[in-house]
Amino acid sequence: MKLRSRHINFSLLVITLLLSNAIYSQKQQQTKFSQKQLDEITRQYRLSNVDSLSLSERLGYVSYYLKGAYLSQKDSLIYKGLLQKTWLLGVAKQYDSAIIYTRQLYDRAIEKKDTFYMQKALLKFGIYHKKNNQLATSFKCHTERFKLSKITKDTITSGRSLLDMANIQTSLGDFSGSKTTAIDGVRYLEKTADLRNLAGLYHIISVANKESKRYDEARIYNEQALALGKDSFSINTIGIKNILIFKNTKALILAAEGEYQKAIRLLKTLESDTILQQDKNEYARVLSNLGHLQWVDGKENKYSEKLLLKGLALRNEINDVGGLMSSNIHLTRYYFEKDRSKALKYAEAAYKNAKIRGDLVFIIKALGYIFKLKENVNKEAIVYDQTHHKLQEINQKNREIYAVTKYENEKLADENVILTKEKDKLTNQAWIISLLLIMSIAGVGYYYYRQQIYKKRFIQLLGKDEHKDTIKTSAIYKTGVSSSISEEALEHLLTQLQQFEDQKGYLAPNINAKDLAKSFGSNSSYLSIVINTYKQKSISQYINDLRIGFAIDKLQSDPTFRKYTIKAIAKDVGFNSSEIFAKKFFKNTGIYPSYFIKKLEM
Repeated sequence: MKLRSRHINFSLLVITLLLSNAIYSQKQQQTKFSQKQLDEITRQYRLSNVDSLSLSERLGYVSYYLKGAYLSQKDSLIYKGLLQKTWLLGVAKQYDSAIIYTRQLYDRAIEKKDTFYMQKALLKFGIYHKKNNQLATSFKCHTERFKLSKITKDTITSGRSLLDMANIQTSLGDFSGSKTTAIDGVRYLEKTADLRNLAGLYHIISVANKESKRYDEARIYNEQALALGKDSFSINTIGIKNILIFKNTKALILAAEGEYQKAIRLLKTLESDTILQQDKNEYARVLSNLGHLQWVDGKENKYSEKLLLKGLALRNEINDVGGLMSSNIHLTRYYFEKDRSKALKYAEAAYKNAKIRGDLVFIIKALGYIFKLKENVNKEAIVYDQTHHKLQEINQKNREIYAVTKYENEKLADENVILTKEKDKLTNQAWIISLLLIMSIAGVGYYYYRQQIYKKRFIQLLGKDEHKDTIKTSAIYKTGVSSSISEEALEHLLTQLQQFEDQKGYLAPNINAKDLAKSFGSNSSYLSIVINTYKQKSISQYINDLRIGFAIDKLQSDPTFRKYTIKAIAKDVGFNSSEIFAKKFFKNTGIYPSYFIKKLEM
């Protein structure tokens, strides 16, 4: 019986093992991605790269490939498919869809902690948001990419990210910011073989200097960009198209310096370049610039109009909205004295293109001409004011984001290095104690340093004879204002503002732009334009600066006033709270009112 029992148990064990193996093999067959399947999706991927096929067909093939890639659960295949899908969607100008698939790429890279593909995704985010003219979002994406590249010590990607950021700042008219960013980028790339992007950074710096009227510096950086293309290899690396763009910029620099004939000769050489003629975007740019400069050099030049209209037609043909804005502005200037109705037509076309593209810089530029050519511009004046403020806010925010990122990157990079070196708990504790000690010493040092800075600012403040930020009625009648406001209305507003300052009307609490403008017999849009133009400030900033100036003067001259509480002083000079007063006082002077009073009493 025992022998029989053993045989039965052995038989059951064998059967169990066979069944388990069969089930396991079946599961393996279900989940294993066969070579045949791999070959098939590889074929689909190759088809998505065939240029002779339509974009819709190529997108269909890559979608099929992606399905197989996800079934395979292989990250390398999934990354490859998502990169191809987003690229094709970008070529098809389906930028919103490209952003959606880029999100899938980014999320997977984060899940896998793959910094390489995180950077790839952030680059694509930056590109597609820029194509959608979401420039602030694009700038943030490139900034995040720069942050990652700093952590991974990837100097090439750091430099390229800064180039992308500088390009966006240039598009937003922030030439000072773009120059600073691009110079930082040069530091990363100047000792590398990345000639293409280094040349791009030199070009951005050149453009920024030209727009800031620093023509000597603009010429130097333009020559540096061109000098990188010293042979056929380097020219091919930089790109012949980019070299031609640099030469176009050189012509504009020459023209800005008054060297019109040299500029025109250079543009004519570019116009006849067969390589440039194949690129309709750049060819139209050269035609438009050449027509414009020939007109500037000689108002009666008979070829100018023909070239300007040819450039416009070419840009219409390829639907280059950005180029159309420039062409329409050039034609506005051309017809301004010859035919004002035509000039207005082109100015409004430029305004329309700028709104379609969401280009804040060109909206302001186009409105500047519309103000000069149109009778009733109340609506346009409001748009101008809103756009001006929005552009200022975006540029300021972009600068702040980059400044914070630079600081955080250095801090995170240091922490990353330290953490990798820490082996055990005792070492960590020793490091923390050392760090706290250093921070304590640094804190004490920083406190005394700040005290010295405050003291210096206090002395400088005492040395100023005038703290009020006034508008003089004898100020030059600026073109930007005259375009929207008559000379008589402007003089009236300037007189009212001077009386407002002389009579210390700014000390009244709860002043708002609408009521102030109404008391002047005007409207808030006109008042805002005047203050923006003559003081480069908003209405609220202008009033707050006057209040702070008054507070400084009175605190120095009136010992009794110094005995008041900060809250009482704030109320006396028109602020509703001591916190707002202290904040504005510090912003204007670099010190707090309590410190200022304390030093005056010593």
